[in-house]
Amino acid sequence: MTEWRNFMNARTVNISSLVILLALLSLICEGFLYYFLPSPIWSIVFAVLVSLALSHFFLESSFSYSYNVLHAAFMTIGAFIYAVIVYCIQPNPWLHYSFYLVLLVLVNWLTPFLYCSIRDLYDTTPHFEGYRRFFIQMSIVLLVCYILALIKQYYITPIVPPYKEPAFGAQNFVPFMATGNYLESALRNGSDLFPLICYLAEAVCLYIPFGYYICAYFLKWNYIFRLFLYLAFPAAMEISQAVSGLGRGQIDDYTLALLGILIGTLLFHAMNSIFRSFAGRSILSPRNQINLNHFIDSNFPQQ
Repeated sequence: MTEWRNFMNARTVNISSLVILLALLSLICEGFLYYFLPSPIWSIVFAVLVSLALSHFFLESSFSYSYNVLHAAFMTIGAFIYAVIVYCIQPNPWLHYSFYLVLLVLVNWLTPFLYCSIRDLYDTTPHFEGYRRFFIQMSIVLLVCYILALIKQYYITPIVPPYKEPAFGAQNFVPFMATGNYLESALRNGSDLFPLICYLAEAVCLYIPFGYYICAYFLKWNYIFRLFLYLAFPAAMEISQAVSGLGRGQIDDYTLALLGILIGTLLFHAMNSIFRSFAGRSILSPRNQINLNHFIDSNFPQQ
């Protein structure tokens, strides 16, 4: 028994070391591709393909999702640190900061998360273990980056629309009144709409994780409590911006945040519905709560 335990401990250490080594090599290659190739999209493609390959390898070699958490954590946090460094050294003639760096962080987290979720969805045996812990630990990894992103987007380089802050009046209380006026003016004058599109997309996407995880972890709580969180948190962030003077507290930002929360909530319900349909359980339900009838129908269909 002691020899077997020592063997398993040594195997765990070896796999963990391999995970860290491959993650570091992948990060170096991603940075190399981003720096030397004319289009940064190739670093994104490389990150997706490598993350898929490594996720498959670690899952098949360990029969557990735990090493994919380690892999995703190193890749995501490493890419996040790389993006922060590039951002802090701007302006720089050699290395430019772009949205692709944000996308690089996202794909390094999202690829192993989606891959492992799909594998667990069809793993009715079960062949692999620990998906619930994997989901929670991956949430923590994303939460670290998400909190830092909120701080940056609200208090360091705030998200602001591509038009001047309107004078106090109806535009401060009617959603999209100021944005609509700017859009009408831009269309009339033939101005570039790309800054407006970026502002809208950024403001919405920033709150998709919030809506997703509030719904995931507070699903069994009273709906009124979740609704309060949905409404109160973005309102508090906008008020803090207005009070601190570090950004603009706007009704449009608040409305876009609510839209992002709605999208995140719908994404979780869609994913949870898929799990219930194919696996007979919700995402965060333990394996022992799998619906027996669904399992029998799936594996022993009636003739």
